[in-house]
Amino acid sequence: MADSSGEEVVFTIDSRLLEELGENLVTRNHVAVGELIKNAYDADATEVVLEFKNAKADDTSDSEIAVIDDGTGMTLEEVRDDFMRIATTNKRRNPISEKFGREKAGDKGIGRFACRRLAHILDITTVAKIDDGVYQRTSLNIDWRDYEADQEIEEVSFPVKVENVTEEEEPGISTKTELRLKNLQESWTEREFNTLRRNVSDLAVVQAQDRPEGEVPDPGFDIKFRAPEFDMGDGSLSKQVHDAGWGCLEGEITEDGTVSLELEAKLIGERSYSFSYETEGLGGTSFKISYIPLDNKEHFRDAQTLSLKQAKEISENQSGVRVYKGGFRVFSYGGPDDDWLGIDRKRTTHNTRSPDERFEGIQRDLELHQDFNRVLLSGPNNRNLVGRVMISSDADLRMAANREEFQENELIDDLREIVRLSLQWMTLQWSHYKSQKSKKELEEKTEEFLSETGGTDSTDSENTGLDQFKGGIQDQEEEEKDSEPVDSAIDLLEGVANTATESVPEEERQVSDEAVDTATKVIKNTIDQKEQEIDFFRSAFSVNQIVFSFSHELRSMVNDLGSSASRIEAVIDDLPKEHQSRFEDVIEDLRTMEDRFESQMELFGIFMETGDRKNAEEQQVEKIVNDVLEATEYIADYYSVEFSTDVPDLLYTPPMYKSELYSVLINLVTNSIKAVGTSTEDENRIHVEGEKTSDGVRIRVCDNGVGIPEDAQEDAFEPLISDPADNIYDDLSKQMPEQLSEQLGRGTGLGLSIVRNIAEKYDGDAQFVEEDDWTTCVEVALNE
Repeated sequence: MADSSGEEVVFTIDSRLLEELGENLVTRNHVAVGELIKNAYDADATEVVLEFKNAKADDTSDSEIAVIDDGTGMTLEEVRDDFMRIATTNKRRNPISEKFGREKAGDKGIGRFACRRLAHILDITTVAKIDDGVYQRTSLNIDWRDYEADQEIEEVSFPVKVENVTEEEEPGISTKTELRLKNLQESWTEREFNTLRRNVSDLAVVQAQDRPEGEVPDPGFDIKFRAPEFDMGDGSLSKQVHDAGWGCLEGEITEDGTVSLELEAKLIGERSYSFSYETEGLGGTSFKISYIPLDNKEHFRDAQTLSLKQAKEISENQSGVRVYKGGFRVFSYGGPDDDWLGIDRKRTTHNTRSPDERFEGIQRDLELHQDFNRVLLSGPNNRNLVGRVMISSDADLRMAANREEFQENELIDDLREIVRLSLQWMTLQWSHYKSQKSKKELEEKTEEFLSETGGTDSTDSENTGLDQFKGGIQDQEEEEKDSEPVDSAIDLLEGVANTATESVPEEERQVSDEAVDTATKVIKNTIDQKEQEIDFFRSAFSVNQIVFSFSHELRSMVNDLGSSASRIEAVIDDLPKEHQSRFEDVIEDLRTMEDRFESQMELFGIFMETGDRKNAEEQQVEKIVNDVLEATEYIADYYSVEFSTDVPDLLYTPPMYKSELYSVLINLVTNSIKAVGTSTEDENRIHVEGEKTSDGVRIRVCDNGVGIPEDAQEDAFEPLISDPADNIYDDLSKQMPEQLSEQLGRGTGLGLSIVRNIAEKYDGDAQFVEEDDWTTCVEVALNE
């Protein structure tokens, strides 16, 4: 026998790993492109351009996405050792960019897998500086389809073209990286493109940053799109972000001190104003300042570009009004923590809560949501503002001796005051907007309320405001409607009260406010009490099936245990060997019942959780699906139901109660068991699948049972309607054994209603959907 003890083994890598990494690390198109943008930022680029060609086309054979940046580029060595190396530690070893000292934004070095996720072909052209006046250009073409399963990853190679170029040979050459992703794997939707813009909006407004002496200042970063096939596909993303907040204020100062203001804002549109300020030496100075509220995305003009989450990140890192002179940043002014204008300090000072007297004359042209003398309290603070002041090179502002700030004199004070006055005018427009918004919402609520209650049409000129409200209630009483639109009435009552008292002096509105608050609290407390009762009964109905199942199993277990005990006792003293198989059968029966009991107990325990054990957490869908199928298997076995699942093991819901997910799945699965139990099909099949979506998760439960007509599908979600098509329970009861009747029952008609209520609680929905090979399929979306 040969001795092989001297042999050694090593791990090898199948080329299919690239596909696995590409699909699992980068799950969405917008995530993939976002990673490439972050790579450009990490490479100290000041600008990245994204070009989309035929990305929306169904046929992607001629499609392309180009990502072009002016960063430091890569040498051949860096391409080979970093870009082409899986699991490189480069970003861990070098978390800060070399040129501008940026904290790298790329995630785990997955940019190359993003390329694999996006397209079949990748063309790379990258230029890096290798010496004074000498550059290295590296080009290669990667066709990801060259990798095949059962093939070593080292077996696939790509030719590289490398050339060294001098500035004399090619004037204007500079560092860059150009990635061209061709033959896209999937077409893009408008929604995906907008999600991409929204997810990288905070990078698009990165401003110039100062650095310690001797190090190169960071000039900032911008993202530009050349994608005309999309609605917002052209232009600078930073401009789109400025245009996405509530409003953008632009101003210009002339030589004689005239300040011209232009505002483009949500709901109130374009507004302009000018005022004079006695100053000289600021001619040619301009400013552009965007106001981004952080309390509600309803104030945004474009929520497709700017989410509330991204707005808060911008506020944290890029807010403030920065100052430039002659195109160069003066770093001592502006930033999240540098309120050089004194906005925050002044808005909390009692004697500066009123706008400047020069604005008193425009009160009659505006409907303010608050007293004029307190309106500045509602204005923006420093972290709500993103903007810059551009001072002409010819302006008389002089740098201080430290070359980091202006000399403190009357002129810098004049600049501060002019910008502050301009922001006061914008705050008045903001107050006018809030007043108009409240009126519009009140009109909509009134219209909706009157429509629901059968009240007078809000277009009737003789009935407006409270008269409409009163008329709606009277009409409702006359028609003796059963519905109780209390919530609508409360909203309308509060809206009318707020609108009526907003412009009243504070000392006069106090009594009215207290009366409205007291009345609404009484109503709301009553509503809250009813809601608690409804929630209790809803939960009780959800648990109902489990309680019946558990109680039946408990009784069955006791009977079986007694019977088994008697059998054991009868033979325990004189048990012959030939009868030992009977003893083993009894043991097996006991273990089977124990397993069934434990499954039921576990489900029962989930629904009975209380206190600290009942927390909203991300739930692993696959585990709970398996629990439910296992718990209902003995019922499904009677009808010869074949279960199948397609649920990723790493699929998790948004934070929710575990009992809620059990409720969703138990109701859907037991409904499917009833449907296939009534069917005359030779094979009874139920399929459960789940998948990740951009907003959360989607779960489907499908069966090949009797089905439900399309015109009865929506009725099935109504409470207390258990069989809208009347095609299940009569036939099912003839086939249902007595021992299962308590567990399946005729149904309360609350199951699908509960499922939809839970889905809507998590900003989702439950609905019937068409699915090939299945007669019925219910889809439940649970969103973040």
